[in-house]
Amino acid sequence: MITSFRQKELLEFWESSKPLPQKTIIAEQVLDILDAIDAAGSPRDPAFIGFRFDEWTEDNKIRYGVTVSDHWLISYGWSDGHAVDVDLERID
Repeated sequence: MITSFRQKELLEFWESSKPLPQKTIIAEQVLDILDAIDAAGSPRDPAFIGFRFDEWTEDNKIRYGVTVSDHWLISYGWSDGHAVDVDLERID
C-alpha cells in the first residue's frame, strides 16, 4: 500500500486523476504503475509484472524505481510493508 508521496501533484493525480503538470508522460502508464506499487506485498513485486525495475541507495536508504518512459521514472522507498515517498522523476 502507498502511504506517502513526495509530490502533492502525483497524489492528487492518483486519487482524482487531476492532470499532472508533466504533459509529456502517458497518464495511463503512471496509473498502472501506481496501482501495482499500491498492491505490492514487497518492494520488488512490481519487478515481476513486466515493468522495467531498478533499485539504488539514496541517503543510506534503498529506493526502488519503475520506468514509465525513456524520460520518466516512478521511485519509492519501502517501510513497514508499505511504499513511501512515491515520486515521479525525470531521468536523462
